[in-house]
Amino acid sequence: MTAPAHARADWTAAAAALSFDGRPFIGADACAPLSQAHFTTECPFTGQALATIADGNAGDIDRAVRAARLCFAQVWRPMPPDERQAHLEALAAAIHARREALALMDCLEMGMPISNALGAVDEAARFTRYYAAAIAQPRGEVANADAAGIWAMNWLEPRGVVGVISSWNFPLLVAVSAIAPAIAAGNTVVAKPSPIAPSSVLALARIAVEAGLPPGVINAVPGTGEAGAALAGHEDVDQIGFVGSAETGRRIMVAAGQSNGKPVMLEGGGKSPQIIFADAVDLDGLAESIAGSVFANSGQICVARTRLLVERSIVAPLTERVRAATARLFTVGDPLDPAVSYGPLASRVQLERVSAYLEIGAAEGAGHAALATAGTAPDGGYFMQPGLFATATPAMRVAREEIFGPLAALIPFADEAEAVRIANDSRHGLAATIWTRDIGRARRMARDIDAGRIDIRTSAAAGAPLQVMPAEPFGGSGHGVLGGQQGMRAYQRLKSVQIVTD
Repeated sequence: MTAPAHARADWTAAAAALSFDGRPFIGADACAPLSQAHFTTECPFTGQALATIADGNAGDIDRAVRAARLCFAQVWRPMPPDERQAHLEALAAAIHARREALALMDCLEMGMPISNALGAVDEAARFTRYYAAAIAQPRGEVANADAAGIWAMNWLEPRGVVGVISSWNFPLLVAVSAIAPAIAAGNTVVAKPSPIAPSSVLALARIAVEAGLPPGVINAVPGTGEAGAALAGHEDVDQIGFVGSAETGRRIMVAAGQSNGKPVMLEGGGKSPQIIFADAVDLDGLAESIAGSVFANSGQICVARTRLLVERSIVAPLTERVRAATARLFTVGDPLDPAVSYGPLASRVQLERVSAYLEIGAAEGAGHAALATAGTAPDGGYFMQPGLFATATPAMRVAREEIFGPLAALIPFADEAEAVRIANDSRHGLAATIWTRDIGRARRMARDIDAGRIDIRTSAAAGAPLQVMPAEPFGGSGHGVLGGQQGMRAYQRLKSVQIVTD
């Protein structure tokens, strides 16, 4: 993560001067919406109104799809790969050049501390740069054919117009993680960002045109409901990429199936286990890594390892170390302060939803205990202290349902077999972490745990970047590959061709 270059006063002044454009961006410019409805985004650390955003409707989506289709057919698909690569490199550079404004938008609308928001924007630029380089990689196959007059081959082609419906927890980064591989593969995009934090994605569409990308490659339409449904059900959209709740993802799959049967790339959340064996309890950085994986971004991370499966003999010492690490790692306060590392939940609705699990946990006997942070939360914001359900069992709702907030469930286990049973007793299968020094156990756990991304750890050091590690969720967490060359392949179709001559 790149450290912010400014003090709190500088960021406060920059936030006051920041302007928002809530209009749809279609083709070459922002345009007046067909819908007359609007909604207002809210600053979650003050509770005050922030920006007025157009509530796009089916007509706005249709205009954006037509612009994307025209650009795909006439410009983007026939463009030589090296030119498309140059455009993505220019887009990555433009994202980095506008990093402070983009980070401020995410910070103000979603509540992410400015230090974290800057890091997320930098990651979006790296994601784009990675897929720019991926364009140059060879792909396709030539089949064996005995006859001299037969050429048999296949190649990968773009699908066409891709609809991207993205979440609010990392507003720009989540959108770019779908947009970058989609346009690198030769598709054009219509993005529908979350109404909680749409502004950075709307700004991205403008930045793309200013960076020289052909108008229509990236279009963005904000909206609260109708726009997303219209995009998922549009007959001229060839694929949907979605990140969000499992319930919304299933509705999108139904709409896609009932329209033109378009495929859906779906990430529908998780309830990821973090399994800590006794042989790992003294590892340097263990407690800090556990606390970070659960409470970073105020727990609003789809791959947050919020099921802490702990070998029974180390429950007490590990709990105390995680408690102390949480206090060291997280400073609560105004997210515009570079020293703050723990912000509010993204909205009043999210705070109410997460708070409800405190009552659910109490009724279940889950033993909630608040964990301390440094600093003081501002008045009026949607803040919640990190918390641990210290006496949870695998059957409890707090241990099974994705809370998407700073609450973890601690579940003791006796041995490796029980740990695997508990870990896999879930409708989700997004990610998992296993802490152990035993290489044989590590190999067995990697095989037996049902999750798309698995970290086996004897160190708290940073892992490989998301974009270079392709992975696909299990179960109710979704389907479709994110990351790596296969992450671009997911936005392409396979064509088989044979040429037969005399």
